[in-house]
Amino acid sequence: MGKDSLYISRKKGMRKMSGREQVFKQIGEEILTNKNILRQEMEQIQNHDTRYLFEKDTQIGEDFFLKLGEGMIQHNPESEEIKASIRTWGENAAQFCLKHQVSLSGALRVLPHFREVLTHVIEKKCLDYGLSLHDSFIVYGTFENVLDHAAHAFSHTFLNKHIVDLEHAKKQMQEISVPVVPIKQGTAVLPLIGDMDDERSEFLQQRTLERTTELELSHIIIDLSGINTINTWFAQHLIQLIDALQLLGIEPSISGMRPELSQTIVHLGITFKHVPKYLTLEQALNQHPVYT
Repeated sequence: MGKDSLYISRKKGMRKMSGREQVFKQIGEEILTNKNILRQEMEQIQNHDTRYLFEKDTQIGEDFFLKLGEGMIQHNPESEEIKASIRTWGENAAQFCLKHQVSLSGALRVLPHFREVLTHVIEKKCLDYGLSLHDSFIVYGTFENVLDHAAHAFSHTFLNKHIVDLEHAKKQMQEISVPVVPIKQGTAVLPLIGDMDDERSEFLQQRTLERTTELELSHIIIDLSGINTINTWFAQHLIQLIDALQLLGIEPSISGMRPELSQTIVHLGITFKHVPKYLTLEQALNQHPVYT
């Protein structure tokens, strides 16, 4: 390609780029000027479906068009400024949905309506400027990326909140599953109930040591009558717990060792040496009466 041809090609490319930039700004102005109308169009598309009530009764839709319109006028459509603005919108929208107990699937059903409304604006401006099909696809694809960014920010915030809530609930359940119950000064009972997996066994060991130290215990009765089965992991953590308690100067004892549990322990080759053992919790409590 000669120098003249290369110059002409570059000049055409610059004109195309300039045309697309003008279209972006025009679309931004159109969105900003008609944000209320665009929001009303979304409501018409939604046809007053109660699933989308959260969007109609708030400024979520209008705020989106406001941020998008201002961003397109002031910045490059793929700039970090627009992404940050849209990310903020997504986070705020997610927080609102969480506050009003809107499900993620229900909230995400609104996003296609944003796409549909914006597509009409994009199509109109591309036709007004006489953009080629290629350039029109580039403009449309840019807005698609912005909407995808909004959806990602919304979903990430929404799911992250649920993960935090699940972890909090899990922690509360763990706390409930390790109830160190004081029965008198210096003595407490640790009743264990249900199945003890590896994670719960580790938490048992950690939390029990913390609570016995806080309560300044000298004796603790570990009651196994509510345990369904004993596996190797739980048995090992229980032995480690007993050893740690003894190192702290706390005397542990075990109650509720049913025949099937004792057979499992023997089969695993585990022994609880130097630890008082009682068939029932009542027998263990008789050794530590509440009133002396």
